[in-house]
Amino acid sequence: MADVDSEVDCLHKELQWVLREEVHKVIHDVHYTLQECSKRFPIRTSEYSQVNQTKAQRILLASPNGTGDIKCMVTLRGDSITEADINFKHKQGKEHHVFKTSISEGFPWKLQQVQDAGNHLCNALSIIGSKDTNYRFKTGQEVLLLLDDLMKCLLKCRASLTLPKRKSLSDLVNNRNMQCFKPLVPNDVALSFYIHSSKLILAMYNLHHGQNKVEITSRYQVETVVQWLNETIVFFTLALQQCQQLKDKISILCGHDGIS
Repeated sequence: MADVDSEVDCLHKELQWVLREEVHKVIHDVHYTLQECSKRFPIRTSEYSQVNQTKAQRILLASPNGTGDIKCMVTLRGDSITEADINFKHKQGKEHHVFKTSISEGFPWKLQQVQDAGNHLCNALSIIGSKDTNYRFKTGQEVLLLLDDLMKCLLKCRASLTLPKRKSLSDLVNNRNMQCFKPLVPNDVALSFYIHSSKLILAMYNLHHGQNKVEITSRYQVETVVQWLNETIVFFTLALQQCQQLKDKISILCGHDGIS
């Protein structure tokens, strides 16, 4: 029994040392990671955001399988595609021709995924900022609750960019961003810009309008890797790893009877 009491006492002392010496160091490391992420993010998420990161990028999107059914050149600025030139093959009757459309400044295509990720990053920075270096954590559970809230934000940050929401056919056809195109695309075509991990993708759907429903008959896409997307996802992942390591350590120490 004495040996058990001695072990619990040692674990309690180790937990107190971690709370006193290690927690703020890890929080500082996570904060630094998110500051670096914020510097690369193309919209303002904190005082660390850089205005020059919102400079326009002129980008060519290419087919992953080398086909030429659709061609696209875009200007990406922050969370918006401010300009685009798009050519795609379109069938009218029995004849195929090339349809050309564009997006011009003043009518951008908004990438909601970027805005969502930026909002979650702001929340993560706010959570970290709520505990300055003078704050003293009293229990392991208090730290675990903070880490859980922070990791939820970071997972949402990453998921906003890596797991694009699946759009229904109605979402594709009725997307208000479709009004950005001049001229408007034919009603048997739907276009959709979205982000998947480090790639900006333009998908084109050919539609068939039946008597009772609309069906997708074919789908094509062009894509390109965007450097800042890749970098921010790496920082989100690093911050999650830093949080998880601390969480694992404290969970082990708190997992014994009498330890909190």
